[in-house]
Amino acid sequence: MCPYAVHTPLQAKKELIAKYEAKEKTNQTNAIYAAMVESVDQTVGRVMTTVEELGLINKTLIIFTSDNGGLLDYTKYPSGILDRATDNAPLRAGKGYPYEGGIRVPLIIHWPRLIEANTVCDVAVTSIDFFPTICEAAGLNLPKDRFIDGKSLLPLLKHKGSLKRKAIFWHFPHYRGKIVPYSIIRKGDWKLIKRYEGKPFELFNLKEELSEEQDLSEWMPEKLKELDSELIAFLKDTNAKLPRKNPDYRPEIADPIKK
Repeated sequence: MCPYAVHTPLQAKKELIAKYEAKEKTNQTNAIYAAMVESVDQTVGRVMTTVEELGLINKTLIIFTSDNGGLLDYTKYPSGILDRATDNAPLRAGKGYPYEGGIRVPLIIHWPRLIEANTVCDVAVTSIDFFPTICEAAGLNLPKDRFIDGKSLLPLLKHKGSLKRKAIFWHFPHYRGKIVPYSIIRKGDWKLIKRYEGKPFELFNLKEELSEEQDLSEWMPEKLKELDSELIAFLKDTNAKLPRKNPDYRPEIADPIKK
């Protein structure tokens, strides 16, 4: 089930907006956004209640997640006041950005028959893992006519093994506002961001600093070279589309005002 919320345009039930407007302000200040989050929570609750009433809860794998981190853009209240949609602190930035605020999202997996309640796993996984996870949970074989990118999460959920994966990759070969094309490799605690315009690299150790404020790319050239080599190999193996110059680009037309 893919609800449109929480997404722009920010619109919510008036009674829920009033509830959050009355709360003491923290780093989260947008009552409309908060009200939309609660509405999604209520919807998930209704789905789970129905599954339980049908006697299917013990054989139903429920995965709750998001496609990206919270949006940082500003929205206008009826009064005309502008307010940022959300705040992903302590993570840096938000939707569309290569930082943790843009790519780290909630992930809750519920399956009483297999998963012990209130357990936490800190292994980094990604949404491409859902397909092989669901296939294994349903007792289905993976397709043989294509390469499967992800890994089944069942060993982690059963506490009976690891994913045996060296790294996770992201590839964003286009523009989004001021965000330029980039690729990312996450290997253990290390994360390398490679941009195709502007500053070419940023290197972070997420275990030491989750907020990604200290760029180590100039201080650790060997680690940068190691991760970049693996990233290049991945992009080549997957035939990833890379940004290329537009031969028809004319800067005098695209940016006619020169100061």
